[in-house]
Amino acid sequence: MRRLVLAVSLIAACTQTASAQTAFPMLMSLKPVAVQVGTTSEITVNSRYSMHSAESVLVTGGGVLGEVVPPEVKKDDKSPNVVALKIKIFVAADALPGVRDLRVVTAQGVSTVAQLVVVEDPVVNEQAKNDSVAEAQVITLPATVCGCIEKAEDVDFFKFKVEAGQSLVFHVRSQRLQDRIHDLQAHSDPILTIRNAQGSTIAAADNVFQGDPFLCHRFEQAGEYLLEMRDVRYSGNQYWEYAVEIHSRSFVRSVFPLAIAAGKETKLTPLGAQLAADSVVTLTLPNELSLGINRLRLPFAERASNPVAVFATALPTITESNEDNNSATTVLGDPKSEVSNPKFQIPIPCVINGRIEASGDVDCYVFEAKKDDKLSFEVKARRLQSELDSTIRIVNATGATIAENDDLRLGKRGSQDSWIESLSIPADGKYVLEIRDMHLRGGENFVYAIEVTQARPYFNLYADTDKTNLSPGVNGVMWVKVERKNGFTGAVQLHVDGLPAGITAECGRILPDKSVDGCVVFKATPEAGRAVAPLVIRGTAVHAQADGQMIELAATAVPYQETYNPGGGRNHWPVDQHVLAVIPPHDIRSIKLSTTDVSLKPGESKTIDVTIDRAPDFKANISLDVTMTHLALFADTLPPGVTLDGNKSKTLLSNGATQGTITLTAAKTAEPIERQLIGLTANISLNFVVKTTFAAEPVFVTVVKP
Repeated sequence: MRRLVLAVSLIAACTQTASAQTAFPMLMSLKPVAVQVGTTSEITVNSRYSMHSAESVLVTGGGVLGEVVPPEVKKDDKSPNVVALKIKIFVAADALPGVRDLRVVTAQGVSTVAQLVVVEDPVVNEQAKNDSVAEAQVITLPATVCGCIEKAEDVDFFKFKVEAGQSLVFHVRSQRLQDRIHDLQAHSDPILTIRNAQGSTIAAADNVFQGDPFLCHRFEQAGEYLLEMRDVRYSGNQYWEYAVEIHSRSFVRSVFPLAIAAGKETKLTPLGAQLAADSVVTLTLPNELSLGINRLRLPFAERASNPVAVFATALPTITESNEDNNSATTVLGDPKSEVSNPKFQIPIPCVINGRIEASGDVDCYVFEAKKDDKLSFEVKARRLQSELDSTIRIVNATGATIAENDDLRLGKRGSQDSWIESLSIPADGKYVLEIRDMHLRGGENFVYAIEVTQARPYFNLYADTDKTNLSPGVNGVMWVKVERKNGFTGAVQLHVDGLPAGITAECGRILPDKSVDGCVVFKATPEAGRAVAPLVIRGTAVHAQADGQMIELAATAVPYQETYNPGGGRNHWPVDQHVLAVIPPHDIRSIKLSTTDVSLKPGESKTIDVTIDRAPDFKANISLDVTMTHLALFADTLPPGVTLDGNKSKTLLSNGATQGTITLTAAKTAEPIERQLIGLTANISLNFVVKTTFAAEPVFVTVVKP
């Protein structure tokens, strides 16, 4: 039996040379965007820049395998412009439904990310003409309807039959599939409408899961009905694909409680649509499950549920009391008493499971803390499909607000969950944690988990970008940014896991204090062949506590997909993996440096001579750099006080030029630093935002004592 794992299925070893000014493919859409479990299907990948040398398909998660269908090209066409490529997708019967990242590997490099939806029901593709009620496409349910809002004023109609009293779920994915698409600057805003045979609207849905609709509707009368899909603004785009899952099964949006202790049997109440009354399931998370947010299927009697998010924790969990906890006064009790009502008292650390049950509901919990305690309070709700848009605050025993927060931010992305981090307690005493909906809404699915902990020093890492393309003779570079938290100010040493044979990595460090960037330089030996591999980027550090004890810290980097902002700006979106690929010789065949070890005294400048070996027919501009810059500075691994002197450097190599220089200058105030790794890069612009970036040999910069 074919093993279905992360797909790295090279179907042919490509030995051709990439053509001049070659661009890696930028995936724009998949058509259809969904595939059914237990089936083999053929889909079309649409891209900017050619995929003519496509070799393999990468799909994240288990149970899905991809394979390239070789495109038909003219025999004498050496560089055909294949921007629509057919691929086969093999999906195991037990593959977890949901969204996966998909890439295509070509001789030009690893592509950007597209998103593929794995569904349980048969996939129905939109037919060419279905833009009116008269041309409505007939479908049989259950089904996943896949289509595209492909032009302005496009309206797609589908016709289906139901029995009297039948209830159906309509779950749309469209806008959510576009966040990771590199060059899709405008996103769809779909609206779903159900009409009867006469065309009258009987139900509609707009923004439920972000901008995507969700609807559960009971049809009181048997007969034919129409499903209408369009953009709410009547806009359109050839890449605005959608998938509408339509079925009569239960749909679980969330659960209560949200936080579950690993290895402990827990009773969960599913929350969603078409669920049995008083539905409860018993679940035990395996001890080996990673802590944090996990997607899993609930063990319903007839069949497992759709995947639902839960928060796995090793902390003690407590559940909101049924008694009134709607005000600080209530939970604090008698101000003359030294003991609060134990039903509202929370220990530290813990995770609180609760629910904002009705409009205007406010939940309060009391805790005791000492002066200068550092505490953190993080809400897990919207990230687990709760409808709650939380806001939290901490008040003292007199009702004065000590801290409050609405939305949190992780790296470059935000969330409607709330987070008060490293709050310094002003005095010994009792305090109240208060949570409510920002808009004073409430209901069954306004559930939350609040992680309450002592604030500990830690750091997060973010990798820019999500892929590294390199070839023998020309290296690749990855930039890594640190976000330090709760008093940690130390250096971070970078590491890479998962390197294939023949690939080496020079892992740099992120210097302490105000420095936030580091890099990794990858090198392919001739023995590497056409290696393709997902990588894990890690960082380690040590932190000195107030008592002098040293503790070890570690973090795994989140890979960022580069995205194209309207107007030419550069942005990022988290993706599942960083992928490295060794490709054939490219527009740049080698980068030779006069030195790879630069030692500077304060106030001194030194120059690195750079020689580029171009492909014979490659004359386009090459820009040299030692930072990652596009309109703004995105990464700078130079030691503090060391800068690139643009006036003394020759960084633009135009009209086929091959000789350049990089001059580094140390300020008179530069502090001593030993062998800091920098990435010296040669960049080829593909468009106003995207560059193909190659790196020279690792360069080390030292600042010596005067």
